[in-house]
Amino acid sequence: MAVADEIVSPELVLVSPPEIAAQARAALPDFENEWQQLVARLRAEAAATAAAEPPARLTLGAVAFTVGAAVTSVAPLVLLILFR
Repeated sequence: MAVADEIVSPELVLVSPPEIAAQARAALPDFENEWQQLVARLRAEAAATAAAEPPARLTLGAVAFTVGAAVTSVAPLVLLILFR
């Protein structure tokens, strides 16, 4: 069994002889290429999702909820002022 096969942690590679460390680095996968592919795929998915979503619009339910929330938050203050 080769020495590079016995190394199981990155910390051991740091203290290994330079030739073994070079073998360990050469055995690593190409993370930069994988990262570029992942970013490209996620950007394409995000663009497709954004294009498929309909634009947001103001509905009657949203207006009713906003008015109801405003009334229920202001009503206690008005009642305190009136019945003081």
